[in-house]
Amino acid sequence: MVACSFAVEAIAVTRSSLRRPPVALTLHLAALVVVTTGCMALTGRPLFSAGVALVLIGVLAVVGNAKHASLREPLVFSDLSLFSQVFSHPRLYLPFLGAGKLTIVLAGIAAAAGAFIAERPAAMGQRCAEAVVALICLPVCIALSRRLPVTLDPFSDQRRFGFFAAFVAYLINGLSSAQRRAFSCAVAAGPFAAGHPQRHSGAHPDVIVIQSESYFDARRLGDCVSGAPYAHFDRAKRESFEQGELTVPAWGANTMRSEFAMLTGVRSAQLGYARFYPYLFVRRACASLAGYFSRGEYRTVAVHPYHASFFGRRRAFAHMHFDRFLDIEHFGSASRVGPYVADLAVADKLIALLQASDDNPVFAFAITMENHGPLHLETVSRGESTSRHTLGDDARWRDLTAYLRHIENADAMIGRLTGYLRERSRPAVLCFYGDHVPAMSAVFDALETEPTRSDYFIWRNFGSDTGARRDVGVETLGSTIQRAMIDADVGADSRNALQQMPA
Repeated sequence: MVACSFAVEAIAVTRSSLRRPPVALTLHLAALVVVTTGCMALTGRPLFSAGVALVLIGVLAVVGNAKHASLREPLVFSDLSLFSQVFSHPRLYLPFLGAGKLTIVLAGIAAAAGAFIAERPAAMGQRCAEAVVALICLPVCIALSRRLPVTLDPFSDQRRFGFFAAFVAYLINGLSSAQRRAFSCAVAAGPFAAGHPQRHSGAHPDVIVIQSESYFDARRLGDCVSGAPYAHFDRAKRESFEQGELTVPAWGANTMRSEFAMLTGVRSAQLGYARFYPYLFVRRACASLAGYFSRGEYRTVAVHPYHASFFGRRRAFAHMHFDRFLDIEHFGSASRVGPYVADLAVADKLIALLQASDDNPVFAFAITMENHGPLHLETVSRGESTSRHTLGDDARWRDLTAYLRHIENADAMIGRLTGYLRERSRPAVLCFYGDHVPAMSAVFDALETEPTRSDYFIWRNFGSDTGARRDVGVETLGSTIQRAMIDADVGADSRNALQQMPA
């Protein structure tokens, strides 16, 4: 049984030798005993229980391999909280698992189910004895997890301590009360825990923040990528208060990491285990950029054309001081591109919010969905790549063609919003940024590159900005927006000059 557990664990891409620290080996064995005896106490079936423990390790390893192949990160404890979303939103998860890995997972589950049916349950006395063993080993697991010197780099920790031991340590430590307290302290010490917008001689500007799904400047991949999909983006950068490349705590997915960093101004490294899924830890009032604006009598609105329950946003945003959350239910008749609401529909929703605003200014935080993917499920017509890149129609580049098609729509969204704001009399600040680079591992490998940073700009419909460049972390954007809001009461001459700038 023990030997089989190490053999199954070797499936993981983060496979480790058996020459591990004694605390890691002991944690592996103690956790194996807890799972096996706990299952035996519940079912009374020893062979089934042993199979469940082995299948559990195997399933976690296979799913972790699929995650690493797509997102450059192995499985971590917080991924378990997303398990239910595999069934409610299968398109976002199952395509990355692949038919082969999915078959292995289902075969393991089927074998365990067969063992349950075939095996007769043991006597109650034996089941009680197994329960006692599980209860004895559980605190041992907790103590060993706290002693394991993890670095919170999942790949290196799993390579050093073993996939199963590291996963268990992350799970126990990550859900501890000490971690919850550390998370609360980190957010409470963030830049938006106090204060509110200061009114100068003019009106408070409206503030619109757009987190664009998987957005980055793909021209960094090489001259093969056309500049046409970035026309409005380039103009906005030239006119911006500040722009540049953006360091984000996510790659290919895990949008909520960049999102939380932007809204709280707290670096991912300050969050401890919560860095992997911050919204899991938002269970009470949480300081945020929305709270900062709310204290300044702003109307605070979150806009996301997808389900509010996804990533637990409905609960989290209520604690983060958003007055309203306009989710998929508010986009019933909106145009779509593929399975998702179009970026231009999000722009129209934001414009409608601004038009309906009364004397109170608006802080709107929009999260787009159109470019979410999986890109390899999209169809690409022959010749469609011509206006977007010079790599041709080979199957290797279809994801890039589909991606740039969505970038064009994001660019149209930028054009529509900046065009509307140029004509608007009320001052406004627009922040636009990408949450992470897209999950296009095959494309990046073929081009022998590995982009990690997205892009951003902060644009105003007042002043005479010239696109100062600063490459920053996503957690600094809120503070930059605060700086951009100063002197919003500019004269008409400056506004007119901006309106007359050539495209």
